[in-house]
Amino acid sequence: MILHIRPASLDDVGAIVEVAVAAWEVGFRGILPEYIDPRDAWDPDRVRARFSQQGGEVRRAVAELDGEIKGFVVFGPTRDTRAPRSIGEIWVLDVHPRAWRRGIGRALVAHALRTLRRAGLHEVTLWTPAESDRARSFYEACGFRHDHAAQRRESFGGALEVRYRISLGEPGGHHDASSGTHPPA
Repeated sequence: MILHIRPASLDDVGAIVEVAVAAWEVGFRGILPEYIDPRDAWDPDRVRARFSQQGGEVRRAVAELDGEIKGFVVFGPTRDTRAPRSIGEIWVLDVHPRAWRRGIGRALVAHALRTLRRAGLHEVTLWTPAESDRARSFYEACGFRHDHAAQRRESFGGALEVRYRISLGEPGGHHDASSGTHPPA
């Protein structure tokens, strides 16, 4: 098994959409309203447009397992306009359900955290469905802690989301949240 993390490109959109839809259908079953079709949210033309519209601070990486894309992460500055500029955010993390529990999600999180740390950010947040015990356990195993913030977004069917955060330490410090000292997920 060879796992390789690399920057995503426009050529990867088809595989990213496939992973996102499969992860959504399995991971959000019973959590998000059934009327939300992941194929609408992950329309390839819309994904390509977002690739082009979002600035250079938004990063995307894919995880290839034995040469096939099995996961991806989108991350960058926090989307919370009231938060300090020293906070980053993991916007999306998806792994194909047939590749769960192989370390792909952990490797993508570690990549995002390292990249955001190098960019000078001190903290990283993410939002996940409150009812997704699988996702919440995964993020906690990666070192994230629930900070008691919650929100509901129309685009997410109004499902309750909770925020998690992790400290990356101060620049020049020795703390590395992505050091891999946690057991593999």
